[in-house]
Amino acid sequence: MPVSKDTVMLKPDSRKVLIAMAAAEIEPKELAEAAGIPKNIVYTIRRGYYAKPKYIGAIARVLQVEVTDLIEDKEGAGQSSE
Repeated sequence: MPVSKDTVMLKPDSRKVLIAMAAAEIEPKELAEAAGIPKNIVYTIRRGYYAKPKYIGAIARVLQVEVTDLIEDKEGAGQSSE
């Protein structure tokens, strides 16, 4: 049985990625070159699709943010505000 994507890959938050890119004033092509990863991976992450941790880490390094700043926050999932 194959391993679920959510246990071996990270799900980026597309809005957080776009905000970090805007703050760094960087385009996807420039980000890919600076991170040393394929451009299509940057677009995949920017759209919020699962990606390997090493790719998200490379992007976080270039954008000078923590990896946790770019991934979906699941801590509040399932909790209701009372």
